[in-house]
Amino acid sequence: MEGNNVSFQFFSPTKIHFGNGYRKKIGIVSKKYGKKCLIVRTKKKLSEREVFFNDIISQLEHQGIKYVIYDKVISNPSTEVVERGVSIAEEKEVDFIIGYGGGSALDTAKSISLLIENKKKSWELLFKSLSNPFSDGNPLIQSLPLIAITTTSGTGSHITQASVISDLNNNEKNTLFHSTLFPNECIVDPELMNTVPSHVTSATGFDALCHAFESFLNPNASRLTRTLSLQSMNIIVQTLPKLIRDINNQEYRELMAYADTLSGICLSNAGAEAPHPIGEIINGYIPELSHGETLAFVYPSYCKYIIDIIPERFEHILNVFEFYIPKDTNLSKNDQAFYMMKNFLIDIDLLISSSSIKLDEQLIYNVTNKLTFNLPLTNAEGLKEVFKNSI
Repeated sequence: MEGNNVSFQFFSPTKIHFGNGYRKKIGIVSKKYGKKCLIVRTKKKLSEREVFFNDIISQLEHQGIKYVIYDKVISNPSTEVVERGVSIAEEKEVDFIIGYGGGSALDTAKSISLLIENKKKSWELLFKSLSNPFSDGNPLIQSLPLIAITTTSGTGSHITQASVISDLNNNEKNTLFHSTLFPNECIVDPELMNTVPSHVTSATGFDALCHAFESFLNPNASRLTRTLSLQSMNIIVQTLPKLIRDINNQEYRELMAYADTLSGICLSNAGAEAPHPIGEIINGYIPELSHGETLAFVYPSYCKYIIDIIPERFEHILNVFEFYIPKDTNLSKNDQAFYMMKNFLIDIDLLISSSSIKLDEQLIYNVTNKLTFNLPLTNAEGLKEVFKNSI
């Protein structure tokens, strides 16, 4: 891989417990953190999923750990959802937090753990002071101990220092960054993903791919993270389409869970790029869309744009997606990159159009007006170009 400089920093403090059945170790993993916990999750859904959740409850009970369940998490969780969880955690005097679910549940659990220890800080201050993924700001900030149990393969939240929370009053989706938001420990049990439906599997799996993709291209990437990002991308591109067509395949579930964990580690050390903030701004106005869907909306246009910005690095991306590159030799490299990503999205049934997400003129205007910042590879004009060409 290009570059001779091997100097880098790498930080991934979360202890990972990976493997089928590891959910049944939660009691042993938890007991060092206290005698009472708040379990943060969405409402009960499919009965077969509750069998897995009951495994967790029984293991906590076996170790004598008391628990309180907070099951009010929503997709794209809001500040209000977090605040209600904080109130319950304080009232019940819990010692630690367990997040159980996908990205929304884990992000809510992270923010609850942070706010309990920082009650006097406003959301405005937190969003402003904790906005840099590679700078902790105030080193005195602490969080309640947190264990993350992920039930999807996509968000990487179980292994990152980020918590994405929506501010409904301002139609914004903001990300908090701090090293104390790394879970103390996480459980990645691929059996928990067995009941995830096809569309959610596709959207979360694509999110994991984007984490690896963007962290690979990001100038903050090191030789180590680029190696892990490539491994993650190769696994996802080869596995996710097969999993969508064979949704109960346990081997594919294990591979996706592993790739998601790798890409989360890379994201936390190298950072995202243009599609993530564009997608989050769109989500601020259309919270019912999943994060993976907003990413899928902008990604073909992003590929077309970014190949000119960092062509040498993008050659590795083309190798990963070799099967999806159009055979038409008359196409420019930009169009090859565009249709490469479109073909992959078609293969995983996640091609998103502006009409399908109901982008009206006012929303387009609002989103464009928020694209005024510069990223390591994409400046404000580039962000607007990517968004405009996605419409």
